[in-house]
Amino acid sequence: MRKCVGVLVMLCLMASSVFATNTFQTSGSWGIASNWSAGVVPADTEQVKIKTGITCNLDVPAGTFTLNKVTVGTAATAEGVLNVVSGGSITSVLEIQVGDDGGYLGRVTQSGGTVNLTGTSSKDSKLEVGYKQGVGYYTIFGGSIVGDALYSQLQVGASGGTGGTGTFTVQGPAPSISVSKLYVGASTSSAQYTGTGTLAFEIDGGVSPISAVSVYLDPTGLVAAVANLSVTKTGALPTGTIILVNNTGTSGIVGAFDNVAWGSTMILGGNSYTLTNTYVAGADGLANDIALIPEPATIALLGLGLIALRRNKK
Repeated sequence: MRKCVGVLVMLCLMASSVFATNTFQTSGSWGIASNWSAGVVPADTEQVKIKTGITCNLDVPAGTFTLNKVTVGTAATAEGVLNVVSGGSITSVLEIQVGDDGGYLGRVTQSGGTVNLTGTSSKDSKLEVGYKQGVGYYTIFGGSIVGDALYSQLQVGASGGTGGTGTFTVQGPAPSISVSKLYVGASTSSAQYTGTGTLAFEIDGGVSPISAVSVYLDPTGLVAAVANLSVTKTGALPTGTIILVNNTGTSGIVGAFDNVAWGSTMILGGNSYTLTNTYVAGADGLANDIALIPEPATIALLGLGLIALRRNKK
């Protein structure tokens, strides 16, 4: 086994099979070799498991997991936690699982850094929030999730077996999220695997939309699959339309949320918005984006208020 010194330890390749597993043993930085069961910071060929009851801080480049998986929350009763912070990055062409099969709880909080999903034509790279029967939470308020334009997936609430329970939360306007396929409550366009998925947006002066080429929300309307939407105001509201999902492909949104219908009203800070899946965002001219549009009555009231102010100034 080769040895590396300092930050170069992240570039080391383990002399192990492609099915090797490095399980995080003690809380702390990803880049400290003694925290890992094999005594070496994991890199390319390994399957990494961050056990429940453990908190791991990804604060250095963590290699490319070209064949195997990163699983957050496995084989215990407490939650496993991965914090992705500034300076940290991870690249996977297979799976990043948040919440493991068996009902185990996993949580990822991303305040900075980069999560790269670099799939291939033979295998999509997947970020699975709520893997199989696991429970997963992913919250991003900084940094970026960068998916391959054709071969990456963000799955919220379903990824195999009878499906898991997942919540993906975007806080504020700072992060960037871009994938090829977005699934909520299902893992394929035909809902082969079903679970409960929630997209949550917390607005603070704005909120970053999720960009995806294809969007599937409980696509076949199965009773076993649930796709929910949550939008809350934690700070100032932006003026005008609030874009939640920027569908960059040519097809429309497939399916719908189970807890709020298209065309229904959502109230944020006393202001009324209409939820639509036919908004045009950007220069593509395609009406296939998910957005909250200020309702005409609210706009009219605001307009009357401006007229009154002008009259009072005369």
